[in-house]
Amino acid sequence: MIIAGKIYTPKIRISNGAILVRDGRIAAIKTRRESKADRSLEILDFSEDIIVPGFIDMHIHGISGACTADAEPKSIEKMSEALVRHGVTSFLPALHSCDPDLLTRSLKAIASLRYRQLKGARLLGIYLEGPFVSPRKPGAMNEKYFKNPSRELFDEIYNSSDGMLKLMTVAPELPGAIPLIKYILSRGVRVALGHTDAGYEAARAAIGAGASHVTHLFNAMRIFHHRDPGIVGAALEDPEVSVELIADLVHLSSTAIRLTCMLKPKDKVVCITDALAAELSEGIHQIADREILVKGDAAYLMDGKTLAGSVLTLDKALRNLVFDVGIPLEDALRFMTINPANILGERDLGEIKVGARADLTVLDKSLRVVAAFIDGVLIYRREHDS
Repeated sequence: MIIAGKIYTPKIRISNGAILVRDGRIAAIKTRRESKADRSLEILDFSEDIIVPGFIDMHIHGISGACTADAEPKSIEKMSEALVRHGVTSFLPALHSCDPDLLTRSLKAIASLRYRQLKGARLLGIYLEGPFVSPRKPGAMNEKYFKNPSRELFDEIYNSSDGMLKLMTVAPELPGAIPLIKYILSRGVRVALGHTDAGYEAARAAIGAGASHVTHLFNAMRIFHHRDPGIVGAALEDPEVSVELIADLVHLSSTAIRLTCMLKPKDKVVCITDALAAELSEGIHQIADREILVKGDAAYLMDGKTLAGSVLTLDKALRNLVFDVGIPLEDALRFMTINPANILGERDLGEIKVGARADLTVLDKSLRVVAAFIDGVLIYRREHDS
């Protein structure tokens, strides 16, 4: 039995509550008075804290010096262990467009962990940005590895992932993109639009073909223009399209985040980190196939200007959203729990409800992580709280 000062979910808020866990799932949600009636239960007391659903980072490249493109299973394991310190109980490792051999080895390294129980956050699949993206909007990726849409190349990538590919970013203006989007969807992979110079009509055509998600909205895409709203306008206009926001207050201003949250349905906004260099000190770091400069609250390519992922973690993103942007806590939690779970088809995750997996994050009143549970097992506890 886990005792909480407050239990928050996007749907309910309970003061002085308790969560009963049985066989890795939530068996009951009770008041603290009800929980005290059964003295046979082991009690974990977080009565001064807030219990929320475990965070889901559905777009992350690296943390603590480990990177998805290291092509090593141990790097994914290290990421898993690091993420729970930040309240993340599930994650979708993201790969970028890179040398084809490195990409294949990286896909296979992640896929090799498919049936292994990791020591930290659970592995949900693979997110791939590219290679069917635009050289006009490469972000920090090397455009020499970008390709025109190809069913054969997609099949090679999908097979290398051993079916773990969950989400793929495509630029809809590329030749053959629309038929490929339909084919990708037929293989059970969700299509995101991103790293694109698409105008509004091309974006609408891709959404009509089934693309339903946008990779880091506003970043690495054509800007909104009053005569051609582009992909930003198409995404904000369509209530069925979900969008990612990097809430580090570097990639996006507070105003851009607030406006997006005003325009989009609450269940269609996802907070991601897009982290590559989280937990790293300032300076130059070799991460996978490139050197990265960490400076302040951001990571850059060696030109010192081009953002290269982020140094963000989801617990920091939550504090940014609530304390700096002014998003209500319930909504901010939704953006990193139930929303990504629904987008990824993970119906047992992202909520505190009877029958769901007991993946839980404990926060103090300043929204800093105190503890994390996966399947009801205490995986992490802040040292001075143990």
